[in-house]
Amino acid sequence: MVGGVNNHKRQTQYKNMQNTNRRLDYIDATKGVAILCITFLHFEDGVIPGWLNIWIGMFMISAFYFTSGWINALQNKKITPKEFLRKRIKQLGIPYLWFSLLFIVFDIVLTLSGEMNPKILLREIYKTITLRGIGTLWFIPALIIGEYIFYVIRNHKHYLVLAFVGLLTAIATSYIYYNIILPYRELSDINKLIIAPIQFLIQGILSWPVICIGYLANRYLWKKIVGHSTVVIAMIGITLLAFSIILIIAPPFNIYYLNGLLSNCLPTFGFICLFAIIKKNYIKDFFVFWGKNSLILMCTHYSITLELCKIFDRRFLHSDFTGYTTIVYFFIAIIATYPLTYLFNNKLYFMLGKNK
Repeated sequence: MVGGVNNHKRQTQYKNMQNTNRRLDYIDATKGVAILCITFLHFEDGVIPGWLNIWIGMFMISAFYFTSGWINALQNKKITPKEFLRKRIKQLGIPYLWFSLLFIVFDIVLTLSGEMNPKILLREIYKTITLRGIGTLWFIPALIIGEYIFYVIRNHKHYLVLAFVGLLTAIATSYIYYNIILPYRELSDINKLIIAPIQFLIQGILSWPVICIGYLANRYLWKKIVGHSTVVIAMIGITLLAFSIILIIAPPFNIYYLNGLLSNCLPTFGFICLFAIIKKNYIKDFFVFWGKNSLILMCTHYSITLELCKIFDRRFLHSDFTGYTTIVYFFIAIIATYPLTYLFNNKLYFMLGKNK
């Protein structure tokens, strides 16, 4: 009888946390941590230790892939891969085009004012056309490709075979990219232009296994975890975060691709566990807010606020944008993005692919 009661309690708690009629605040909070980490690393210069920089860098982008798979697992309505692709292009493709146009106009202003080399402006236009994306916009085509690959595999009758082939492809792509393409790309700006047209495709292939793990984590692990006490869930979350740090500082094993995949996924799962048991408060609301508005912060911080901060630092402080002053600029950029968030959500909502 007791086991039946506990099982009913676990099922009820699981259903409450899986309610797809509302946004899941623990997912938004996790995405909030990720986007703030991305912004922080783009501003920070020489302040935090190397291992922490690597640890943050491993999961900050992957968190969006992982949560994408997690959310995909919650969808009850089954649609074809073609319908899914059309939906995501509307949701993400429209922001890609609008923000690309915004950044090009911004770069034109900087070029005319003497703050930017005209060659950079031409390079940004080329990046837009090849879907490499200006600044952080590369993430949008990569996410669409990764999700589409995952969705095709998930909906295929021989999904296990396709998943195995897809995983081998991702491993081979990872090896070729990091050992051959990336060193070649970094040799010159010309090489970067040559690689640009396939950059989003490579990132998409590398992203789909993380999307898949997020999907599997929700479907097969979360149901078992969420029924436990908050203390147990907290310990699971802390353990996942701690082990992901150990993988960076002193890995107990070093298996190609596996270490990186774990470092990409474990922190995100850890944050999900912790935020799932944290009650509503100002700190959680802060992360939830930026999770909900992650696309705005993702797009604007690198190509607008960071550039403005660098210009101010160079022109007025005659500094080189390094050290602890970069942390100050980080907080300034976050504060400055609040009105931008209001502007995009209420006046320029069409740029986010939304209808009023």
